[in-house]
Amino acid sequence: MDPGTQPPSNTHPTEHLTGAVERVTFHSEETGFCVLRVKVRGHRDLVTVVGTAATITPGEYVEGEGWWITDRTHGLQFKTHALLNLLRI
Repeated sequence: MDPGTQPPSNTHPTEHLTGAVERVTFHSEETGFCVLRVKVRGHRDLVTVVGTAATITPGEYVEGEGWWITDRTHGLQFKTHALLNLLRI
């Protein structure tokens, strides 16, 4: 497994991220795996969020706990171990 996809050690705590889903790049109905483009306060560009969600649509708000990885092919991503769908605001 690529070291960039490993969860951080105890010396590097996970981060919290919240934002509005602008685009669902990929979503598997079978596994729930999804790749999202999310508008996050404090980030000028959209953030790529990778995680699992039963259903997800643009316009929803998501909240996640995870860590930053740099994928060799797709670049900087926020990989969540817990992704929650929040109500649309």
